[in-house]
Amino acid sequence: MSTNNIPDMDANRHTQYRQSLGEQVNTIEQEARMVLPGIQALFGFQLVAVFNQGFKLNLNQTEQTVHLIALLLVALAAILVVAPAAYHRQADHQISKHFVELSSRFLAWAMVPLAYGTCLDIYLVARVILESRLVSIIIAAIVAVIYTWTWFIFPKIRGRAIRKLPTQPREESPTSRL
Repeated sequence: MSTNNIPDMDANRHTQYRQSLGEQVNTIEQEARMVLPGIQALFGFQLVAVFNQGFKLNLNQTEQTVHLIALLLVALAAILVVAPAAYHRQADHQISKHFVELSSRFLAWAMVPLAYGTCLDIYLVARVILESRLVSIIIAAIVAVIYTWTWFIFPKIRGRAIRKLPTQPREESPTSRL
């Protein structure tokens, strides 16, 4: 184990590189482009499900309300992912440290309603298929724990360890050479 609390890994693999504001905005934009299609697909399926005959037959009123809450959570995730573009458009296309920080926060915040909206729908799908509320709750809870670990806890732990490593000047950044 190395002294930088990153077990069995070469510290050079985790050396951070300074990015210009433009490079940071580009990274945020790429991240949003990865997340948005999944949100749109999920949202579309959620909308279509309501108009399916089985929706009212297989789900009681409480479960239909759970689906509505899941739909609203995914809509909130979409709003948060797209918010930086709307903000940038109305701020006369200005790039600043404030814009980068705000955009990063919006994208990070979007993961919360996306994860838990998905978990609610997983519960509903499992309930319809398995016809067991208890097993469906357990499945949704396991997925929620996995989301929480991989999207929130693990990145925080790794981020703290990686931030302790040296930062290279911008001109040495691999992205600045492209």
